[in-house]
Amino acid sequence: MTLGSWAEATADFLLATLGLYVVLFPGFAVCYALAVGAPIFARPPQVAALVVASGGSYPFVADDWPFHRLFKFAVGLWVASGAVGLLGLALVANLDWSLPSPVLARAAVLAVAYPVGAAVAFRDRLPVPQRSRPPEFP
Repeated sequence: MTLGSWAEATADFLLATLGLYVVLFPGFAVCYALAVGAPIFARPPQVAALVVASGGSYPFVADDWPFHRLFKFAVGLWVASGAVGLLGLALVANLDWSLPSPVLARAAVLAVAYPVGAAVAFRDRLPVPQRSRPPEFP
């Protein structure tokens, strides 16, 4: 084992742990807040997400799972979360609804954002109808 391979494995571990933490923490925080009634940024879900992320980083370090899917999932999750959150705020403001609890609102946003993140990460595996040949223009 050389210093370069050790450094590469360490960088892979840290990147995978960070990426998994970014993906896991929102769901852990909302589930914990719904179950216990704690604030969204309570300490136990942060620790649990970090432990699961560090343990789950092995397939990325071993090159069994590609980093680009994790990156796409994380970006898709956060972009969808922001877009759905803004859309929800606009609906609440325009329709004069009362805002539900922040935890329920965050849970609704994540219920949409996680499937969108998965669709972004695995869109190359989704069946897309292919044209037999490109259209011809006169």
